[in-house]
Amino acid sequence: MSDIVEKYRQSRLTKEELLQLRDSVNRSSDEAQAAEMQAHWEEKIDISQVDDDKIDAIQERLDTRIQASPTLRRRLWSLVQHVAVLLLPICLAGLGYMGYQQRLTSDDLLTVSTRQGEQVSIDFPDGTQTQMNERSIVAYRPHAFTKKHREIDFKGEAYFEVRHDADHPFLIHTPDVSVKVTGTKFNLCYYAEAATMTLSLFDGSVSLRSVKTREQIRLKPNERCTLDKATGHFTVEPLDEDSAYYTAWRRHELVFRSTPLKQVVEKLGTVYGVDIQLRNVNTDDRFTGTLPSSDFNKCLIVMSNLYHCKVSRDDNTVILTKNVSR
Repeated sequence: MSDIVEKYRQSRLTKEELLQLRDSVNRSSDEAQAAEMQAHWEEKIDISQVDDDKIDAIQERLDTRIQASPTLRRRLWSLVQHVAVLLLPICLAGLGYMGYQQRLTSDDLLTVSTRQGEQVSIDFPDGTQTQMNERSIVAYRPHAFTKKHREIDFKGEAYFEVRHDADHPFLIHTPDVSVKVTGTKFNLCYYAEAATMTLSLFDGSVSLRSVKTREQIRLKPNERCTLDKATGHFTVEPLDEDSAYYTAWRRHELVFRSTPLKQVVEKLGTVYGVDIQLRNVNTDDRFTGTLPSSDFNKCLIVMSNLYHCKVSRDDNTVILTKNVSR
């Protein structure tokens, strides 16, 4: 085995010999390997074939490095000490800031969410009240939320009654629009999968700013604002129904007034989290009526009977196919 070890040191092992050496090492104990390494370390090196001049040159270089190393170490240690003195306050400040940010992003962040079919009411510390529709999320920091600093992140749909304070506006952030409120009643609908965002204002005043275009508008009571997410532009129109129509979801209802069938299907898909496809059905047909927001099967029964459609499902897709013979 000693011959194989020597050939290994000289990088002359064959593949078979390497496998033999590996097997021998795996079978030997740690103590045996340590003893062999110690013996190899204590072996005398044969320098009979090396010129004296080369040996003297090697010895001289070693002596020079050994003598210089303490001075070099002292210089490096002095440099490290000076750098440490300069960087210590910065490091402490950085660590403190990182800890503060971590606390804000984890421990201090309160998130309230609703699942399919759920509704939740929230009373904020400033007296603002909101009722959240299903599949909605509100996130804010209770320790930072005061009567003077009112700010939340929002997705989904909710009805807000914001406590009036002209000097300290209530701020609502979504990925596509920011809403600034001083005290008012409104319904905000922002679902990530929907192509638009809508805000229906019933009382007070609201300012909106598009994240994409920086366009900013102010709504007056009984106005409805729609944001096109693709373009980032707003459209404002008067409310043509009372507030009960726009907040029907609070009664678990979906109310439609001469609404194009395409929009009805999109609304159902958003509410129930499914993809609804129409085949052989005129998507421009108008639909007027009330559908439940908590019973998808009942919605399908109404739609299939009204438009004489057959209902089929494929994973998360629902297909309504009209019999062309009718």
